[in-house]
Amino acid sequence: MTIGTTTTMHINDAPSKPFLVTLPSPDERKEKYTQVSQVSNAADSSGKGKKRFQFLISFCAALVGMQAGITLGWSSPILPYLTSEESFLLKLSENQISWISSLLALGAIAGAVPAGKFADWIGRKWAITLTVVPFVTCWLTLITTRNLISIYVARFVGGIGAGAACVLVPVYIGEIAHASIRGALGAFFPLLFSSGILFSYVAGAYCSYLIFNIACCAVLVPFVLGAPFMPESPMWLMQRGREDEAVKVLTILRGSRYDIVGEITVLQDDVNRIAKATGGIKDLVGTKAGRRAAVTCVGLMFFQQLCGVDAVLFYTVNIFQAADSTIDPFLATIVIGLTEVVMTIFVATVIDRFGRKPLLVISGAFMTICLAILGYYFKFKDEGSDVSAFGWVPLTSLAFFNIVFSIGYGSVPFTVISEIFSPETKGVASSISIMTHWSLVFAVTKLFPLMEYQIGQAATFWTFSCFTATSVAFVYFVVPETKGKTLQEIQKKLERKKESNIKYPVEPA
Repeated sequence: MTIGTTTTMHINDAPSKPFLVTLPSPDERKEKYTQVSQVSNAADSSGKGKKRFQFLISFCAALVGMQAGITLGWSSPILPYLTSEESFLLKLSENQISWISSLLALGAIAGAVPAGKFADWIGRKWAITLTVVPFVTCWLTLITTRNLISIYVARFVGGIGAGAACVLVPVYIGEIAHASIRGALGAFFPLLFSSGILFSYVAGAYCSYLIFNIACCAVLVPFVLGAPFMPESPMWLMQRGREDEAVKVLTILRGSRYDIVGEITVLQDDVNRIAKATGGIKDLVGTKAGRRAAVTCVGLMFFQQLCGVDAVLFYTVNIFQAADSTIDPFLATIVIGLTEVVMTIFVATVIDRFGRKPLLVISGAFMTICLAILGYYFKFKDEGSDVSAFGWVPLTSLAFFNIVFSIGYGSVPFTVISEIFSPETKGVASSISIMTHWSLVFAVTKLFPLMEYQIGQAATFWTFSCFTATSVAFVYFVVPETKGKTLQEIQKKLERKKESNIKYPVEPA
């Protein structure tokens, strides 16, 4: 799961009084910022640090994404304990179990909707920092209480932090990132998100309930220590008329040899255009580019969740237990989490080389195969066939499913969202996309146990397989390629008619 990267993002559907300014000439800007450039040149005469600092800042911000992943993966190792005889709860019904998992998604919707307005009010940096509050509240509630209602409350509140993080972190990274590395920086959020899930799988398998929740809370410490060193978004500073501060931030982020004057001019032009737009649904659907972008992103969110990935993440241990796998369910779950982390790192290294569409097509096609095989395994098992010789199939299928999911649908949809919308429609479009995402997370996690009971596990996984097969056609015919393109180039491409003879060029390393 788990979002983004351009240098001109805006996440509020109604900007708070952006400044409309007459642009100075390039000569005037160069004279104004000569002193700033000279100072930064002394600090970084080689210019080698410009990308390194962007990576460090993006990593720090993405640590909040790790918390979101921990809250998402929490239920997989904990549900078997809560339903065991050792649990401090009475016997849980299927409905109660599904609420423990799915309330996170409802909380995420509640956190995602106001996140953009809040970030426009106090700034991206401080909005991200304040997501610590719901996360800490979640863990302290789980640490200090022992009843079902408290678990419900903790899951909902933790979801608020996760939902806000999914909106704020990718946008912040997008607004500080240079176009040449925006794909790699955009992969930090899904990478840390996947790492959080893996942490939950490992700690939950080998720690007691209390120690596990304390460990989850302790993971917040690195972000709390690093947050004060994060700079504010240059785009947000420009929207507040604080151009000198924006120049200083860009000089730190880009290095002394970068054309600060040119980027400031582009940012101010975007701010002026945003000031003239309402930033609402009308601006989004009023142009062909806006409509195509909206269909693309909502479609990607739809297929990302209807592949059943969050059902797998929330109920991984239960799935392996039901499959009578010959491999320990908790160990198998850890292997699943580890493969997702490794493949997310792989995607970060190739997304700016191979492009978005090829990765999505490969991901959808191979997920279809994995889910179909898993469905057949459960079909033979439910029919009474001896599947003991094939006990490796569930782990192999789900591990490979996680690999191919991570290659494409694990991170690419969020990158596309960050790239494809114009600044004036970024807010409402991101809200629609994220609400679609978390609404489907809720639906899938709430209905998965019911689907297993009503139609069986085989039919359930085959249903997911049908959606992934459909996603291949959707990506090939609808989704535009955004690799290496500026915002202006992407908008022009969306306005044109669909191009024929689509090719997937591979740039040399």
